[in-house]
Amino acid sequence: MGATHSDTNLSRSELVAKIKARLESVDPLKAKELGGVFLFNIIKGTSVYSWTLDLNKVIVYEGEPEEDPDTTFTLNEHHFKQLVSGREDPRVIMQAGRCSVTGDIMRAMKLEPYIKLD
Repeated sequence: MGATHSDTNLSRSELVAKIKARLESVDPLKAKELGGVFLFNIIKGTSVYSWTLDLNKVIVYEGEPEEDPDTTFTLNEHHFKQLVSGREDPRVIMQAGRCSVTGDIMRAMKLEPYIKLD
């Protein structure tokens, strides 16, 4: 079952809270096996909202990591909501240039179970 339509109406911080809850439901050993620190920069107008998914520690928090992330995603709020709600395939978003990804792209392609909301 996919994310509900209402997930795309949530604020960025509400979506991050849902991702945090999602992370608590996954196997921490599998998350640590993938590992890595992922920074998401979400753009809305002229402002940027940043949050971090740290699979080394299996935590999610608002803001940037203390050390350089393994992968950084930069995308607008609309495409972020499409990504986490499962309304658009992550590969399509990246290949269409709707999301800038720097760093470990191969590891980034394995993030879907941790950021996609059910």
